[in-house]
Amino acid sequence: MNPIDRLKNGFKAWSTWLSRKERFSRLLGLPRCTGIDDEPGVVLIQIDGLSYTQFQRGLTRNRLPFIRKLLEKNGYAQKPFYSGLPSSTPAVQGELFYGIKTVVPAFEFIDRKTRLRHAMFFPASANAMARQLQQTGRPLLAGGSSYSNIYSGGADTARYCAETMNLESLIRAVNPIKLALFFMLQIGKLFRILGVACLELILSVYDFFKGMASGMNIIKELKFIPTRLFVCVILRELIRLRVKMDVTRGVPIIAANFFGYDEQAHRRGPGSAFAHWTLKGIDGVVRDLYRTAMRSRCRDYQVVVYADHGQESVHSYHRHTGKPLKQAIREVIIEKIGPENSQNEEDADDNLANLYRLAGNVLFGQNGTMRGRRKAFTAGPADHVRITTMGPLGHVYLPRRVRGQFDSVDPSPALEQFARSLNRQAQIPLVLFKKKADIAAVNASGVFSLWEDREAILGKDHPFLDQTAADLKRLCLHPNAGDLVISGWEPSGTPLSFNMESGAHGGPGKEETRGFALLPSCMKNSARWLRPLDLRAQIFAYFEKEKRAS
Repeated sequence: MNPIDRLKNGFKAWSTWLSRKERFSRLLGLPRCTGIDDEPGVVLIQIDGLSYTQFQRGLTRNRLPFIRKLLEKNGYAQKPFYSGLPSSTPAVQGELFYGIKTVVPAFEFIDRKTRLRHAMFFPASANAMARQLQQTGRPLLAGGSSYSNIYSGGADTARYCAETMNLESLIRAVNPIKLALFFMLQIGKLFRILGVACLELILSVYDFFKGMASGMNIIKELKFIPTRLFVCVILRELIRLRVKMDVTRGVPIIAANFFGYDEQAHRRGPGSAFAHWTLKGIDGVVRDLYRTAMRSRCRDYQVVVYADHGQESVHSYHRHTGKPLKQAIREVIIEKIGPENSQNEEDADDNLANLYRLAGNVLFGQNGTMRGRRKAFTAGPADHVRITTMGPLGHVYLPRRVRGQFDSVDPSPALEQFARSLNRQAQIPLVLFKKKADIAAVNASGVFSLWEDREAILGKDHPFLDQTAADLKRLCLHPNAGDLVISGWEPSGTPLSFNMESGAHGGPGKEETRGFALLPSCMKNSARWLRPLDLRAQIFAYFEKEKRAS
């Protein structure tokens, strides 16, 4: 090495040692990178819930200026990203992080073996599913870090993830002395964060009054203000800092999820100005993380940006029909099997708002096993109808006595009667059930075979028609799926969500199943679109290729 190169490397080493990120790593007692290394590394950035259509709109409206620069000047390729089903983060990350399709039948479901109710923002639910995944799949994030995801993905370090989030872990992660020193070293950024938080607070208050004017619930609107501040500013900045420190110390693979857009889109709609406002802040984080990764002296990092799924603009079922969904379903069931098996269950089955309250919306997660929270996980009496609904996808679990009548006969005629009644009387757009080796689907046009009549069920212009039909069948055959699977999908009109929201995902819709993926030049391929398994294979192939080259 000539004297000039030695001088350059020496200067780079000293500048890194004096950098704030290096000081934070030393302050937090994290292992540090020593020397220059050409080993491969990947920073995987997830923009939760941003569909391909809204992504293109964000580029056009200049909400994503740095990402547009990556595409125009840095050789990145953009591809549609098919989420699989259900089109929700727990299913996508199960496939991406562990290589297993349709790991859950919905965001909320009942485990038929344990009779426990699961909602995947509960740490206990995410942890139970993660244990199953770890037994059968190879973890993508082994040796790496995972931030704000559902699962840790096998990472050595996992923060703000549903799987690992509980009060004890939060307390262990916060050292008051280190926290005070951290803010002293980061005083400039602290003021910037406070400034952004103040701006976000002003917008939140304005959005609150706008929501009230449109007839939204005042209590829910008030609760949304602190949630918005935490998700859109505080959590985003905490993750940014963590990822930058990981890059500085040479962590081989880092996966971070930013779900500010997803939260806003649920509330105000995927195309709303308030949802798109969050993209500017996320774009700034992408720019910061990309530049940090490119300057790394520890690894040859590649940055991948993707959206796990999109969202549909929806109408609320309750507002559309004037009746709560579960009440409508029970009225149909009462007519078919009698009231003694259709009475209301315990309070834990009430509504989405109660689940959010108990779960702390992941952010302040309790472990879900405390005495006062056990009801939220209990499936209830086996002789009652059980209904799980979250977003536009739900499951109806018939009473044990009714299922027992199916043991020696073909259940499909009886299930078809239930499905027809749910479609006509309860006005549920799509109801699916098992019919021998096939899955039958009932909508306003009649009864169809899911695979043979997939165009009539999903729409002729669905961008992933065959794949969605195959995955919807897999979902209906999941061991924890309901006897009847209900969906708000309507290919020729505005779909319904079974919750009070303006944007939704989880079902087979054209927008909710289509995110996007941005790949650096070294990961380009000829595929027209990717699904989580493809992206997973691409990342593993990059590591193997670089290791062979070295």
